[in-house]
Amino acid sequence: MAKYYATEMAQGVVDKAVQIFGGLGVTKGNPAERLYREIRALRIYEGATEIQKVIIANHLLESKNQRRLTLYYPT
Repeated sequence: MAKYYATEMAQGVVDKAVQIFGGLGVTKGNPAERLYREIRALRIYEGATEIQKVIIANHLLESKNQRRLTLYYPT
């Protein structure tokens, strides 16, 4: 839960920073651009945020002795 919360909050802050800088916020060498790339990598590391949501839900369901959630992929 901490990984999910921290990366989502950091992404929100960095998105606002890029908006403040405007076009300069995405140019190479700008601190906002560097942070954007770093935070994006953290959101993917150990599973995307969508996967983290499923892991959290399964943990909560298991603690209540309920059925686990399954990810379905379209074929």
